[in-house]
Amino acid sequence: SIASKEAKNGTSSEVRWTDDMIRWDDVKPKDENDSDEEEPMFDPFKDPDPVKMFNYRFPLSMNEESSCVEEGNDEIKANCSNFVDVELRGYKTDADEVWQSTGVTLWRAATYLCDYMVKHVDIFENKRILELGAGLGLNGILAHQMTTQSFVCLTDGDSDALIHLRYNMEQNKMQEREKDVICHQLIWGEESSLAFLEQHCDGQTFDALLASDIIYVKCIIPPLWETVRTLLNRDHGVLVMAFAKRRVPVSIDYVLETASEAGFDHELVEEDEEGIW
Repeated sequence: SIASKEAKNGTSSEVRWTDDMIRWDDVKPKDENDSDEEEPMFDPFKDPDPVKMFNYRFPLSMNEESSCVEEGNDEIKANCSNFVDVELRGYKTDADEVWQSTGVTLWRAATYLCDYMVKHVDIFENKRILELGAGLGLNGILAHQMTTQSFVCLTDGDSDALIHLRYNMEQNKMQEREKDVICHQLIWGEESSLAFLEQHCDGQTFDALLASDIIYVKCIIPPLWETVRTLLNRDHGVLVMAFAKRRVPVSIDYVLETASEAGFDHELVEEDEEGIW
């Protein structure tokens, strides 16, 4: 039944939320009683096929010149016998669906974080790992596949992104370790994060948090740091985050300033000429 399937997947207690509610002033949460029967307006310019499959190959014996490769690369495939392949379902970056939920496509900082991860596998091996704002799940799925004993929890607050995130997890998880990766909705904030830990994690915190391209408005930053403080192991936990410069009213300097104010130490480990950290 639908009810039993929701209970199995942990979706029965989820709320309907999409990130356009904080990006656009005129968007309001949809009431459960609202009808979806309204006929959509015809758009002659709408892409008839907005869905995209994202394919990546990650060489695990990477040097400083190597990087992940989208859509395959015969030369790297030929020269690398130890690699991870990830295929994700989502939408093209210019699809109408992305205006409502930014997490239903892939953004450039995600691949840069993957490059860092495969160069520093030791940080993530035999660890409890959680990805914040996972979207399609590239970083968390890579963490699951490139490690041998780590436990990975994929999270997002956006209801539309979660549909694709769960699908991608099922398609990419290693069958012999299928219990080592899970997916749940996580709304940021101290109270909701504490409830998340108790409901889905038996109260256990995480050794490493992953995040890429998750900051686009200032109002989400205080609940972000509340979430990090709640979920991260206070003795040895680390947040590894990739941040890309784009047309949003939040700078990396402001993010790091608020991190310091929230009591976190930080280190800039890499910087790209395109503005990705």
